[in-house]
Amino acid sequence: MGKERNLNGTPENLALSYLSTLGYYDGGYMADWLNFIARDKNIKKIEVDILNDKIEPEEADIRPLKVDLKKLRGILKKDLSNNGFEMDFIKKAVMEFEIPFDNPRIKNTVYCYPFIEDKNGKIYKPKKRIIETAYEVDFNPIKKMRMKTESVTKSWIDRIKEMFN
Repeated sequence: MGKERNLNGTPENLALSYLSTLGYYDGGYMADWLNFIARDKNIKKIEVDILNDKIEPEEADIRPLKVDLKKLRGILKKDLSNNGFEMDFIKKAVMEFEIPFDNPRIKNTVYCYPFIEDKNGKIYKPKKRIIETAYEVDFNPIKKMRMKTESVTKSWIDRIKEMFN
């Protein structure tokens, strides 16, 4: 059996991996997506359950936020194994996000409070919250999709016009 204190850094590793620039999906990083969905749906707190592949509240449960959860489970499994534990030692692995969109001075800030809970009920968490900045303050994938669709539509129309001219 490994030393439990070696797991203290695991929640922070999970959160930093999730929020890193490697966590990119369809035009935005995870902080961009968190910031967007929170503002779009008026949600101040989002909870990402790594083990159960679940996001609360339900309106924040979108594919971009779930796409890297399998990778995070792999990181967790490897970290546990490196420290002499099996995956079933951890009963809960959660990242709680706060998005303070009320304050215009911190318009693109995302706060993360990750933690894991073992089968004995012990909770491991970083000493400080993790602060991440959304790269695009006005990130809006819906607007980008609309613009892409319009440009594709225009190009098809232009091609048809050229064929008849």
